[in-house]
Order: sequence, then C-alpha cells, then structure tokens
Amino acid sequence: MLKKLTICLALLAGAGACTKDFEEINVNPNAPNTVPVDYLLGQSQLLLTGSASGPASKAWRANFGYAACLIQQMSSIDATFYKGSFYTFLGEINSAFFDNSYTFAVKSMVNLIDVAQKDPKNVNVLSMARIIKVMEFSRTTDLYGDIPYFEAGKGFIDANFSPKYDAQQTIYMDMLKELEEARNAFDPAQYIPKAADYIYGGDLDKWKRAANSLMLRLAMRMQKADAANAQLWAKKAIDAGLITSNAETIAVKFSNTGAEINSNPNSWILGPSGSNVTNIPNAGVQWAKTLIDMMKTRQDPRLPIISMIKGGDNSVAKQRGLPNATDATGLAQLDEKNLDNYSRPATGVIGIALPWIYMTYAETQLLKAEAIERGWAMGSAKAAFQAGQSAALEQMSWANATIPGADITAYATKNPYPESGTLDAKMNAIHTEVYLIAASTFNHIEGYANWRRTGFPVLTPVNYLGNDTNGQIPRRLRYPLSEEGINPNFKTAIERQGPDVFMTRIWWDK
Repeated sequence: MLKKLTICLALLAGAGACTKDFEEINVNPNAPNTVPVDYLLGQSQLLLTGSASGPASKAWRANFGYAACLIQQMSSIDATFYKGSFYTFLGEINSAFFDNSYTFAVKSMVNLIDVAQKDPKNVNVLSMARIIKVMEFSRTTDLYGDIPYFEAGKGFIDANFSPKYDAQQTIYMDMLKELEEARNAFDPAQYIPKAADYIYGGDLDKWKRAANSLMLRLAMRMQKADAANAQLWAKKAIDAGLITSNAETIAVKFSNTGAEINSNPNSWILGPSGSNVTNIPNAGVQWAKTLIDMMKTRQDPRLPIISMIKGGDNSVAKQRGLPNATDATGLAQLDEKNLDNYSRPATGVIGIALPWIYMTYAETQLLKAEAIERGWAMGSAKAAFQAGQSAALEQMSWANATIPGADITAYATKNPYPESGTLDAKMNAIHTEVYLIAASTFNHIEGYANWRRTGFPVLTPVNYLGNDTNGQIPRRLRYPLSEEGINPNFKTAIERQGPDVFMTRIWWDK
C-alpha cells in the first residue's frame, strides 16, 4: 500500500511541478475530485517538508541559505548564494520559500480541505489537513510577515488569482482557532487514515497533543505583541496536554523507498546529491563558528554526532566552525585557510530515511518552562527545563545515535537552570537550548523565528562590506520581486507592515 501511495504521490507532485503558466498553476492538479483523500493527505504532508521535487525543491533555500546563516548556526564562503551569512539579497534565494509554498504545499492543502470537508466521514482527514496547513502558513508568515492567507491557494476553486494579503495578527488568531477546532473535531468513530499519515500513522490522540503543542509555540511567539492572548492560548495548550515524549515529536516519517518525493529533503541538499556539503569542493554550507564554539564551551555531547571535518573525523578537538561573513578572500586571511578543516554536517545526520523534524518534545517542555516563569502556567519551571534539556539530547536517536546517560547528566551539571537568577538569565538558558535543538535538527527557520522573538542567545552581528542592513541581523525576508507585478494586493501589505526590506519588523517581533 505504501509503495503504491508513494508512486501516486510522485505522479501527483509531478503534475504540479511541470507547469509554468500562472493560471495553469492554479488549476486543480488532482482533478477529477474523486482522488482518494488518503493520497491527497500523504501528498500534503510530504509537500510540507519542501520535498515536492526532490533536490529541485526551493523551500530549503530559506532554511539553509538564509535562516541558518542569519543566526550563525551555519556559514558559507559562497557570497553569491548563501546570502544569510552576508546579510545581502538575492531574489531567487530570498523568495524561494514563498514561491514554493504557494505553488505546491498551500495549493495541495487547500484542495485537501476542500475535498475532505464534503464528506462527514473524512472529519479526521480534515482535522489533520487543517493542522498541517497551520504548520505551513506559520512558517511562511514568520519569514515574511503579512501574507495571503484566507484567500490563498483557491485559484482552482474560485478563480481568485490575486488573493489579498492578510495582517499577521489576524493570521495568528485564525491559526490558533484552527488548531483548537481541528483538535476538538477528531472522531475515533469515523474513518482514520493510517498508511497515508506520515506523521502519526493515524493516532488521533497524538494528533490532539500535537495541535496543543503547536498552539503553545504560536502563543509564545505573540508574547511581546499581545501578552494577554499569548497567556490565554498558552494556558489552553498546556492545560489540554502537550506531546508527552520524544516518540511524539512532530515529524514527517518517510517510507524509505528512495523516491525523492518520499525522502528527507535535507539529505538531498546536504549530501552529495545536493550542495555536496559532505565533500564540499569549493563552496556549500557548513557549521558556523558561533555554533561550534558554543557547543564546545557547553561540552555538548551532540557535537560529535552532528559535526565532522572532511573525511569523517568527528573528534571534538578537530571541530572548527566557519566564521560568518567569510568569503573566499576572507578565508585566505584566516589562520586556517583550508576549507576541508572546517566542520560540516556529519553523514549520520544526513539520510533519505531520517525523519524531517518540525517540532520536538524537548521544545514543548522548554516553552512550558518559559510560560511558568511568566506566570502563565502552573508547575516547576526548573523541572520543565530539565525535562526539555535531557530530551533534547536523548532525541538524537532520530539520527540513530545514543548519548549515554552519564553524558546527559554531565551536560546538565555543566549547564544548569539559573533558578535564582534574573528572568533574562532564565530566558537565556531556555532559549539557548531551543537554539541548539533547532541547529541539531536542521530546523533553522524555527530557530530564526525564536531568536527574533527572544533575542537569545545573544549574537554578535557581522558587517560584510556591501551588506543590506548596516551590519544588523535581518528581521524578515523580503517578498518575491514578482509579487508587485502579479498581485495588486501587494501594496496593501507594504502600507500596513512597512517597507519591503530586511529590517522591517513583522507584527510579533517587538
């Protein structure tokens, strides 16, 4: 069943990927509408990962080309492509997530919702679809700010090829509503998709807890922009029950067929089939000095799991991060001039069968610790922090690695929770852990969003000659250059949000 499903999904995705005409892109790629919802659900989950066209997919460019480099988790000497390391602009890299999301993922998810809601027996498919739609849109709005939301992806349904741009605050409130309503609508008496659900295999209780966990993340994101609603929704999420262990981490699991659409996209980008990070001949993306130095100082046992130098040496002493804003000329001025001696992702964390991780159990516990410290939830912040900290190390089993219990204890001893410290000290401890989780799971887009919201860990900006921000870390990505000419509603977003530049802050980024 799974093999057949994969073949069908590949065919469906191909149908969407081969057309370039704007209006044809918005023609329902899944017509006739008798396509089983199982196939549409599986396709939508895979498109969530950005793997629509395997290595040709462009969604990863925001993750590695910008987000990872902006927050100094990764770096590159390629100043023409990995613009995040230099705070400079390149349209095709900057707009890739926006373009890919609306062309593939959003269209598929909106179509799935349209089909599933027509038959009451598909209420569980519908709820899953509503949740993954929130997962997709939350990343898009966090990267760009105001975006098409309520009218997006409906070109083939109502012929609206110019969806309006919605305010991020309005989008956030609707996403929270969607998570709550979808969670409450799950019905074990109705049809439950199992083979087509690459996230939880049809386990509705896990889906409910996942919805609550996503709700907590969105609620905490609003902490500075709307504290009252942030508190309200954080409490709702925690009271209703978060995911309970690393086994419930929100991740897309692949069927290991080897088909590109059904494989972890990070493996295609970071491995020899993509940017060739494993054997970087001249350029590519590698671990940044800020991250490697931080992990060494903290004696982080994840370091030899996620990092190696060329040839496979993962010994901690040999790991060396590449300074951000170092181009080919700058490399020649460093003490170590050989790119081969700088760290890159280890082969153990790159593989087509590895899960694509969206939100970890560890993150939920750390956000819970923050909510408790802010007086928004009951319990022990220290206990929640410690649970998240240890789970973050234990979860490396996703890459088939095991960190001994003694090493986990030693790490906790080295990096304790500052129970008697200031709120800032506590936030620094919590969000440094979140930062390291994002790096070690390649979830850099989330790391970038969380860093903008909290300011932790404190990063020292770079000031590359000719950068676009006066040496400040960009606060958002710019809209695609094509939007102004394609969508007349584009100007509304600019009037409401501010100039379409890197330093314009989005609604929740105060």
